[in-house]
Amino acid sequence: MTIMDRTTVDEHNFNTLIPVDCRNVMDDMTASLDKISEYPVAGAVHIPQHPWTFDGDGLNHGRHPIPVQSVVETLYSSLAQAPGEIPLLFDGEQQFFHTRLYYLFRLYGLDAMLWNDSMESLAELSSYFNASTPVLPVENIARTGDYSDVETGLLVLMEDVKEAVHDEDVLLIDVRSRERYLGLEEPIDRKMGHIPGAVNIPYGSFFTAGRMNFGSYEHMRHLLDSFKEIIVYCGSGMSATPPFLVLHEMGLPVRLYGGSFSEWITDDENSIETGDAPLNERILSLNE
Repeated sequence: MTIMDRTTVDEHNFNTLIPVDCRNVMDDMTASLDKISEYPVAGAVHIPQHPWTFDGDGLNHGRHPIPVQSVVETLYSSLAQAPGEIPLLFDGEQQFFHTRLYYLFRLYGLDAMLWNDSMESLAELSSYFNASTPVLPVENIARTGDYSDVETGLLVLMEDVKEAVHDEDVLLIDVRSRERYLGLEEPIDRKMGHIPGAVNIPYGSFFTAGRMNFGSYEHMRHLLDSFKEIIVYCGSGMSATPPFLVLHEMGLPVRLYGGSFSEWITDDENSIETGDAPLNERILSLNE
């Protein structure tokens, strides 16, 4: 099992796990370090956002491009330095930096585990961890690799989405807030609205008590199963990773749009819709 909580953990195998602290405040390193200092986890190595979870020289455009293969592999090799060691990624309540990194490792075929429980539960187990704390590389990081290196069953590029908007058998899911989806407000990007045909299932609905709820959309399985493919996106491809994982763990044919809305609007030929998509009325009724 690659997603763990306190009920599924085996303390006897914890000495092979490397605790990886993914807690961050978006685009603010000082605030990120302050957050960690408030509740440190002994022996854990902190992963800064850049270049490990997004990188300007990545696979796509938008605000937070997916790093190329060599960047992700460099990070992984610095974490898992001995045979059998596996990174265990954790974050705070209702967060997405650990799921983003977990997604990146999966994207490039690397083994990792995800902690889906409280920080308190993790701290109780800290004495079982491997005693050594990895040191991350800080310079001379090679940047090689392209789209052909990824597990294409997990990722779509803008060209794929351009085709998907005309395919009734593909479901586009926008996980941003309802106000941003409808085009009523936009605090970050220069255009308002959503990708044509997308429905809105807000980010927070995939969580219960701050943790991903892998049964949260079983009530919609019949609808979700009716599509040959599901593409999930957010503003930049970061916060869409928990919803992606929930749907992926359900066994659905889901992929992440890495560039998300912030990349979609870089091409002025891409149209944008505001208001509700027709299918979204059905989505809303199922969630009432």
